[in-house]
Amino acid sequence: MRFPARKHRFLRLLPAALFCLFILFLGGCAGTAPSAEELRNVSIAVDYSKPFNWIVLPDADTPPREVDVFYVYPTIVAHKDHPYMDWSNPSVQEKAKNIAAQQTGVFSEVGMIYAPYYRQGEYFRVIAEAAEKPEKQVYTKTGIEDIRRAFRYYMEHYNKGRPFILFGHSQGAMVLLELMKSEFKDPKLRSKLVAAYLIGYPKMPKTFPDHPHLRLARGANDTGVIINYNSESPDAVKSIFTGPDSYCINPLNWRTDDVKADAAMNKGAVFFDGKNRIISEDKNFCSAVVNPETGALIVVPAKKGTYDSELMGKGIYHMNDIYFFYRNLADNAKERVGAFWK
Repeated sequence: MRFPARKHRFLRLLPAALFCLFILFLGGCAGTAPSAEELRNVSIAVDYSKPFNWIVLPDADTPPREVDVFYVYPTIVAHKDHPYMDWSNPSVQEKAKNIAAQQTGVFSEVGMIYAPYYRQGEYFRVIAEAAEKPEKQVYTKTGIEDIRRAFRYYMEHYNKGRPFILFGHSQGAMVLLELMKSEFKDPKLRSKLVAAYLIGYPKMPKTFPDHPHLRLARGANDTGVIINYNSESPDAVKSIFTGPDSYCINPLNWRTDDVKADAAMNKGAVFFDGKNRIISEDKNFCSAVVNPETGALIVVPAKKGTYDSELMGKGIYHMNDIYFFYRNLADNAKERVGAFWK
């Protein structure tokens, strides 16, 4: 029996088509990232068993370290037409990889980095939300669920009982605090936490009456604690990041009161170019003191320069929270890891 030519071609192609469907079922044809349509459909869960949904995972060439670092990057997308981050876009991927490489360099000597992609909220929406109430969680809700799923996958498949550091900046800090509120009620999980560097969280409360398992850092070597500060100049405009009864710890002297740390205590600010190359490293870069009334970290750079941004407003150093205190944070991580093992 002969088939019409069109039908005959279909039958010849059918085995190849079925094979491709089988490969897609196993994990994505050729290991490609999720499509933009998949990522924008927030009802579809991100599959963190797929390496392409992680910015950074250790591999065979990664030097062994004492602890792990679970990292969540800050807000990197600002597009009013798209409420959530879409890492199917190569330029967005590149931006996330760059910021992750720069920020996690702080912990590269103590920890192996695990950094998932997540559907973070777009900048303008999240800023409006944070200005009203950081825990409102309209545009951060999807990202919170993504990170919860990524962290659970990390604990089940990658952690292998190792102690770990949580590290997030800005929206990354916001998402990680929500993770800690829910997941870290478990004392066994808390016992593995070296510290949570949740830097740039807006208006971090001084107490957590509804979450008594959360503790704030009070010094340089306490463990299992949350670390937060928000940098600004003495003449900064009113900020969404600081306000009455906000917690802050000084990353130069690790005090929460108004004792000033002179620039001589700054072990090195580090700044990068667009390709993650260090363009300058400045020891004694700035002084810092906590303003107890607003919870702001008041920073005075020794060198004149433009360290704020138009997006944030005059004197708001949010974009440089990590870079101003890069070497102090790196040394503090070593100190807290050492204290953890004692």
